[in-house]
Amino acid sequence: MPRLLSRDFNLLVAAHLLQAVGWSTMLLLPLYLTFLGGSRATVGVVMASAAFGGLLLRPAVGVSLDRWGRKPTLVVGTLVMVVAMVGMAMVTSVGPLIIGLRVLFGAGTGALFTGYFTLATDLIPSSRRTEGIALFGISGLVPLAVNPLAEQLGVGGADIRWFLAAMGGVLLLSLVPLALVTESRSYRPAKPLALREILAELRRPALWPAWLATLVFATLVVLFMAFASVTAQARGIANPASFWWTYALGAIGIRVFGARMPDRLGPRNLVAPALGIEIAGVLVLAAAHDSTGFQLAGLLGGLGHGIGFPVLTSQVATRVPDSVRGSAMAMFTGLWDVGFLAAPPILGLAADRWGDATMLAGSATVAVAALALWSVVEHRLGGRPTNAG
Repeated sequence: MPRLLSRDFNLLVAAHLLQAVGWSTMLLLPLYLTFLGGSRATVGVVMASAAFGGLLLRPAVGVSLDRWGRKPTLVVGTLVMVVAMVGMAMVTSVGPLIIGLRVLFGAGTGALFTGYFTLATDLIPSSRRTEGIALFGISGLVPLAVNPLAEQLGVGGADIRWFLAAMGGVLLLSLVPLALVTESRSYRPAKPLALREILAELRRPALWPAWLATLVFATLVVLFMAFASVTAQARGIANPASFWWTYALGAIGIRVFGARMPDRLGPRNLVAPALGIEIAGVLVLAAAHDSTGFQLAGLLGGLGHGIGFPVLTSQVATRVPDSVRGSAMAMFTGLWDVGFLAAPPILGLAADRWGDATMLAGSATVAVAALALWSVVEHRLGGRPTNAG
């Protein structure tokens, strides 16, 4: 069996862990927005604005990864994200400043989200791809525990903006281990592909079910990120950010003890179970009125996340040639931004009008219908995943 834990892979895990500490603390922002008097719709708009920045630059990120390299793209993305987080110290009201910083944050996130998983996929043996992605992704999930820990240490209200700014410094430290990673350039074709050639590869029918499942999955995840804490707060839960303890536990646990499961069973066979578990978590969240209910919702959401993300990442990486892997990952992560951009404002308005429970239950119902559609599309077009590279 080929070796997975190489020097470069371990260094990349360390860099990803540090940048994830910075990124994940942004999940405290909805609590700060409600402290400033923002409604559910306001929370949704502000949280979604980051996705606009990510989508705006995502095509350039894909080109940069495939033509100029993974590490240069990651360095630029890190610096952009640090500026956005440090700028949060200046936010004292909901207005143009926080929207601008979120757009900038989204641009940096788009480069990092895409770049880290593209480079990780380069370093992982193809026969252990899903397992490797699952283990690598743990470094992005462990920092979720920072949020409830910060809450227990008294970080809340006006303190949140200073905490976010300080975490920008942690994010900057990720450049140290990243600089030591040796980047292979074997993915580069002798002649750079034209845009029409790249688009033709991304329109492969075998990728259509992966794109559909990714969009549904991303929308379910953003439900938790944007509305779980504020829903818990509205229902009188003492420590609303504690939801992320069990979310992180579920996501990390399934990856530690079940990392080899997808490659053994076939990644495509686990897409439906992952989405189903995520939907169950949303339904539990809709009905929860005590800490136990919210923690169960977090556990289910984390389990679905822990299975779904590496499975879908592997599906995309396996169904395109190596020469367009960066662009394919940009498309994959871009669909996450589509979900993050469209869902929070719409769902926030629905929650303001009909309540959190109705909004969450309705979202789960739509996701069930989308899952049924995915099963039909995957059966007809998915075929047997092969790497054309």
